[in-house]
Amino acid sequence: MPAAQIVGRRVRPRGRGSSWGGGDIQIIALINFAGALLAFFLAARAITLDRRALRTHRGSWAVLVITTAMLAAVLGVGLFLDQTSAHTGLLWLSTLLETALVISLNLGCFFLYVREHKRVAELFDTAETQSRRSSRLEAILALSDTLRPVRDVQQVVDIAAGAVRDTLAFRECALYLYDQDADVLHTRAALGGDDAYNEVIRERPIPARIVRGVLREEFRHGNVYFVDHATYSWTEEELFYFPPGGFEERVEGGFHPDDALFVPLRGAGGQLLGLFDLYDPEDGRVPSDEALQVLEIFANVTASSLENARYAAELEVRAVTDGLTGLFNHRHFQEALVAEVERGARYGLVFTLLMMDLDLFKNVNDRLGHPRGDDVLRKVAEVVRDVARTSDLAARYGGEEFVMILPGTSTKQAASLAERVAQGVREIVLDVPDPPRLSISIGMADYPACGRDRESLIAAADAALLFAKRTGRDMIADFSEMSLVEFDRSALEGLAFRLEKADIETVETLAAAIDMRDAFNSERAHDVAISAEWVATELGLGDTERSTLHMAALVYDIGKVGIPVDVLNRRGDLSDQDRVVIRKHPEVGKRLLESATRLSALAPIVLHHHERWDGTGYPAGLKGEQIPFEARVIALCDAWQAMVSERPYRAALSSEQAMAELRAGAGKQFDPGLVEVFICGMERKAGAADKPV
Repeated sequence: MPAAQIVGRRVRPRGRGSSWGGGDIQIIALINFAGALLAFFLAARAITLDRRALRTHRGSWAVLVITTAMLAAVLGVGLFLDQTSAHTGLLWLSTLLETALVISLNLGCFFLYVREHKRVAELFDTAETQSRRSSRLEAILALSDTLRPVRDVQQVVDIAAGAVRDTLAFRECALYLYDQDADVLHTRAALGGDDAYNEVIRERPIPARIVRGVLREEFRHGNVYFVDHATYSWTEEELFYFPPGGFEERVEGGFHPDDALFVPLRGAGGQLLGLFDLYDPEDGRVPSDEALQVLEIFANVTASSLENARYAAELEVRAVTDGLTGLFNHRHFQEALVAEVERGARYGLVFTLLMMDLDLFKNVNDRLGHPRGDDVLRKVAEVVRDVARTSDLAARYGGEEFVMILPGTSTKQAASLAERVAQGVREIVLDVPDPPRLSISIGMADYPACGRDRESLIAAADAALLFAKRTGRDMIADFSEMSLVEFDRSALEGLAFRLEKADIETVETLAAAIDMRDAFNSERAHDVAISAEWVATELGLGDTERSTLHMAALVYDIGKVGIPVDVLNRRGDLSDQDRVVIRKHPEVGKRLLESATRLSALAPIVLHHHERWDGTGYPAGLKGEQIPFEARVIALCDAWQAMVSERPYRAALSSEQAMAELRAGAGKQFDPGLVEVFICGMERKAGAADKPV
């Protein structure tokens, strides 16, 4: 056949042709090719949606992709082949079969693509859910770890409220704690919302009956209560305690301003501990069941930590509380007194210590028995507790002894409070036939006048209590004003025992009080100390020697506490017996100072301050330099002050007369060297005073 004809036959099907012409078939073939490419694209896209599917069904996906690729290739090649030689009917049949195959593959690949897309979306949702669950679980674990070592209730509340609000994304969160005694809930945390309103609700307790009325079974989801506004109408009283917020419903069917979400905190025994109040979620939606479950776990963790914190607080209270009376115990009193001393020293504050002891309490126990005696102690503790101010600390010191620390209070001010305690004890009436009369003796000592540390103040208050007992019981004694107390041997031993831990302020205060007993020598110790200090300066003594001499001069006559007041102030001649009593006061002073551990070095000075240079003094008859140096200085200064002071039975001597008396006594009563130093210093001082300015 000629080439022209062949060419003509090839061209003719592509031309205008008949109704069964090749042009229509060619168009369908092009569409089939495009469909095959689309099927290949869908298959490949379905694979890339989830690589895990490719790994799991690698063979199946390979067959699908290869099949669609080969079909596309075959159809593409067929577009360029000569199809005029084929029978037209067969050509159409082949084309239609190809079309059916392409359509089937597209439908199958589209179905696979949609299925994989949906599965991948579900996987993403699952991953997001797992991530959210994981983050919430981490938040729960973090909260548990954070709260585990916490032993303060308020700290537990603050941490838990913040964690719940932030983890579950609520704009407002409050936590109330239940007060079983008052049957109310107190707001202990309020986060978000209006600050002014939060301050109001912190001061406004919520009656527990209001909460019980809201926590209905119909609102319960596990241990969480969601109050739906669509099914519940709030009462005016409930709205007063749980008012709606100012936001609008942001999502249709979401969290409404009249909705509420409560989560009770319950202890191990099911008892109510508190309540979470969550409001206004950030996404505006009603919390999901999963969120409610997480919230319940948060509540359980918080409740457990609250119980632990309360138990720890209870243990701390028990550790510092007297089991019988409910007052603070001895150990806590000692710690508090140390802290108050430190505070007083730092800020220059005063405070008073009261030491109280029930009078003749042994008789109550012996007559009524110890159970009744315990009742008496509890009643006395109630009196002390009722009288104490908010800032005061009341404790049981031991046995029938009680103590109080009164911050910012002098003994003058404390006296009225002490009297109220004494009166309250007097008014206690026991429910027994012929009840015994109760009374209490009280000793007072203030900081810093009576002592500058814990031991000294206790020693002073205890000594004052002894004074109160010695003056007839049912008395209030101020340590700094003990001027008329009579002490026998046993009382002096008791005083010495109480002064064991005393410091110089305590002993100086006692010595000053004793000076007040002597009508002829009031405040003389202070004047002697000034003179002794002046002598130390003249002699050029070092700081240690000056300090010892000064302290000894302040307390040298402390032994006069053992001299009866009438003997001490007698104007006429003394009897031999009176002289014996008076001459014992250096030994009494020595015993008192020896008992005061920190002042025992002063004991020899006080013992020998009445010795004479010629050996005719008392109590040991020491001579010359056998007498302690400080005792010789004090003897000289004491004599000087006695001569230049007014006495009821004679006028004061002039300085010249007194110096003449000292010279006359030099080598006999006084150390002659000290006399010369003293007189030369006095003359130089007088000359300086007379010199014109």
